[in-house]
Formats: sequence, C-alpha cells, structure tokens
Amino acid sequence: MSNQKNSHSNQHKSAPSKLFLSWLEPLEIAQKISANYNGNWVFLYSGLSDSYKSSRSFIALFESEKYRGDNFDELQKIISQDQANMWFGGISYEALEQFYKFNQISNSSKKISEPKIFFSKFDVVLEFDHDKKSLLVHASDKSLVEKILSFQRIENFNEILVQNIRSNFSDLSYKKTIEDIKLMIAKGDFYQANLTRKFFGKFDKVLATQDNFKLFLDLNKASPANFSCFMKFEDLSIISSSPELFLRSKNNKIHSQPIKGTIKRGHNASQDRKNRQYLKNSLKEKAENLMIVDLMRNDFSSFCKSQSVRVKNLFKVSAYKNVFHLSSQIHGEIAQGFSIFDAIRKSFPAGSMTGAPKFKVIQNLRTFEKMKRGIYSGMLGYFLGNRELNFSVVIRTLIVSGDKFEFQVGGGITFDSDPESELQETYYKARGILQILKMSDNFKIN
Repeated sequence: MSNQKNSHSNQHKSAPSKLFLSWLEPLEIAQKISANYNGNWVFLYSGLSDSYKSSRSFIALFESEKYRGDNFDELQKIISQDQANMWFGGISYEALEQFYKFNQISNSSKKISEPKIFFSKFDVVLEFDHDKKSLLVHASDKSLVEKILSFQRIENFNEILVQNIRSNFSDLSYKKTIEDIKLMIAKGDFYQANLTRKFFGKFDKVLATQDNFKLFLDLNKASPANFSCFMKFEDLSIISSSPELFLRSKNNKIHSQPIKGTIKRGHNASQDRKNRQYLKNSLKEKAENLMIVDLMRNDFSSFCKSQSVRVKNLFKVSAYKNVFHLSSQIHGEIAQGFSIFDAIRKSFPAGSMTGAPKFKVIQNLRTFEKMKRGIYSGMLGYFLGNRELNFSVVIRTLIVSGDKFEFQVGGGITFDSDPESELQETYYKARGILQILKMSDNFKIN
C-alpha cells in the first residue's frame, strides 16, 4: 500500500510555527479531545515519575498526511523528505517480514486487522514538558489551537461489558508448549524464547472514542507506566501502558532499555521487599535479562561506531503497580553511513519480545503461537525527520476495533523455567487490562 494523503489538507514540509502556552494538564486536554473530536489523533503520555521516564508528553491532532502500508523503505523516504515535522504511529510485529526472510505460516490467523506500518503527520502538536511545566505548541494554523482550547469537558461514558473472551492457548496448552520449548533449549536449538498468548473477544457494543479513552484513563490508574499512549487511527484504538523503551535516538546517540525478569508485587511492604530482593538476586531472572542485553548489544554493534556500545544500569529493579521488573540499558552512537532507520532494521523486533538467537526463535514462535501478534511486540512512538526517534515496546496494550478487542502477554522461557510460574506470570502481567475490562480476579482460560 502506498502513501495516502487526506484530501482536505495539503502536505506541509515547512516547519510549523511555535507558540508557548501556560501549563495545562495533558490528561485533561486529551479527555476533552476524546469527547469533542472524531478524527485521527495521538496522545503519548510520559507523566510517571521514574529515572527512565521521558519528561515530555505529546498530543497530535488534525491529520494532514498519513502512511498506511507495509513498505518500510517507502516510509523512510517520506519521513526523510520532511525534516521539520513529527510523524506519529507504529510498526506491527509482522513487519519483521520486511527485515527477515521467513517461510509463511499457513495456519497463522489474526483477529483484528491493522496495517503493518501506520504513521501520520498532524497540523497541531502539543508538547508538554513535565519537569519545566511548560507547553509548546507546534501549529500550521493557530486557529486550530483555539479550537482545541475551546473543547469542553464532557463525561458521558457508556458502560463497557465484555461479551466473550478467548485465547490462542488454554492454560494447559500454554504449559505444555513451555515444556516443548525447554526440550528444544536442552537440545541447543536456542537459549531463550518469549512465548506469548493472545486474549481476544467482543464487547456488547461498538465503543465511541470517548469510551476507548476512558479505558486508557482507567489503565493509566490500574497500571501506570513510563510510555503510555492512546492512538486513534481510523477504526483502530490503541490503549497502551508500556514500561519498556525500545529505541530512543537524538544527535546520533541511541539507547534501549530491555525488560526481562518479572515478579509480582507483594500484598504488603514486607512481602514487597522480599519479592524485590528475590528478583534482584535470582540467577535465573538475571540470566534471562543478560541474554537479551547481549542480543541487543549485538544488534547495536551492527550499526553503531566501534567501541561505542555500552551497558548501563545492568539489572536495575523498577517498581510498578502490579509487578517488579528487571531492566538494563544499552547505549551506542550511530556510525557514519547508518541512520535511525537502519537502527530499526537491525534491532526490530525488540529482543525482549523474541529471545536468543533472534532469527531462530522467531521462526519457532510463529509455529507455537499460531496467531499473528499484530501491534503487540511491535513499536509505538514518533520520528522527527531522520534525526530523532522515540519508540516503546508494545506490551500492556489493549487494541480495540469496533466491538472487538485483543491484548497479549507472555514471558521469557529458559531451561530453568517452571511452567506453572510462567503461566501465573501471564495473568499478573494482564492484571491491569483485566481490571479495566471488569474481569474477575479469578479469571482463567481453562
């Protein structure tokens, strides 16, 4: 599919004008937009206080140009010719077929259809700096800014009821697949595989934009994270609360923050301390993290300057509302002759969502899971010309299209993995989404 432009608007290659406004809360503005605006728009929210957080949030609306398709080279050409503007969107997991040669999986199905690559440019971008409490507006037409500021808060939410929910794995088949993976690891086929399960179903009605945004607000409360976002593209709503940075690059400096190693939060402070300490000292969890760090270092070495790739904050334990996560940072400097687009080609999909070695694991996971991951395990964020990018890994994310929904969870399987523990990990990773869908705490797929 080729580049598409909205018929109502011309392409803007020149830099938009800038306007400083008094501080406004981004969640408040976004809620008003969801109630008053029916077009495509994006909200990247980074308001969680954390040492890894981006201090900026963005709201973008009034779409002026878009790309929906499956050709990454074409996307690169479009964005490289537009150095002045931000492009917001994402790349679905199956876009990896652009970067690797795979045999097609004939029985691989999908529940919600979305483009493999979807990006838009907007006439208005609001840039919120949480540290400075400043609001910078980039706008091609200042009257559009006045229109946004005139939006009134409306709270007329419909009750959201889940009609049915299913999965590509039963609990039993998920544990059986883990045993199969462990046998393959024992034979030396690979070292680690990130096995995931998709939950999918229907609501009792088609949800309005405001209803979908209410789900985002609820998820932000139930499972706050560094890289939350709400994206509306046509009839697709992406409701994400991801704690994981895939790639961030500016001035040829680039870094990633893979998460590998998880334990649930305790019921009290004492149990919290015990669980945190267990994660910090667990040889199994640290080995899981280190394998992905080495994989990402290898990816970075293929496009970064020699000797520039460094690991920082190895095995850092971060606390979230439902879990503790083990993460590390990989830093590098993009070498001459390579670009941020090459960084994606060499690094996608995130190693934490595949395993090691990446190519071999991806081939096997496609056979095990028997269902396309779609946006899950892909990337969401923005480009600014060919000089800057900022993308999260798509986890803790609910996808809604019409009355259909889906979300996906998983974990890294190693030789030491306990199938029952890995199964339970999928449920406490899904806890935030299950909560906003008003599913029972005892929800299981038998």
